[in-house]
Parts: sequence; C-alpha cells; structure tokens
Amino acid sequence: MLVVTGIFDNERFIPDKPVSIPQKKKVIVTIEEEKTAETVISTSTENSAYGCLRQYADPAKIQGEKGAWERAVIEKYAEN
Repeated sequence: MLVVTGIFDNERFIPDKPVSIPQKKKVIVTIEEEKTAETVISTSTENSAYGCLRQYADPAKIQGEKGAWERAVIEKYAEN
C-alpha cells in the first residue's frame, strides 16, 4: 500500500512529494479531516475509561484475580 499526502487545491490533488503511479491505475483516495482541539482525544484521567467500572468491583475477589484465567482454562479443558 502506498500512502501519498498532499493538498486539495482548485479541484486538484497536489502531492507533497513526487509520486510515480502508472497511467489508468485504479486508486482509492481517503480524505482525512484535520484534527482540531475539540476532536483530539484527551489523555487526562477525567476522559479515560480506565477504572470506570470500579464501582462494581468486589474487593473480596481481588486476591483471586491473579491466575484466574489460567485456572478457568484448566477447569474448562481439563480431561476428566
């Protein structure tokens, strides 16, 4: 896959750098909108999904979390 960047000016695409594409070659053009301050995802914790389900956590089960996946796999697929 070839990625070509450039600008659209006066109904023409002008690449940032010279690019060699064979004549009559089918291409797909994806237009990426510029990101503004409003569209940039914040990395602050107030907008983070991290910990959003902590209100449902059962502190009594925290100790059993380590190795829980491994135990579940063994329990499910162990030969009886």
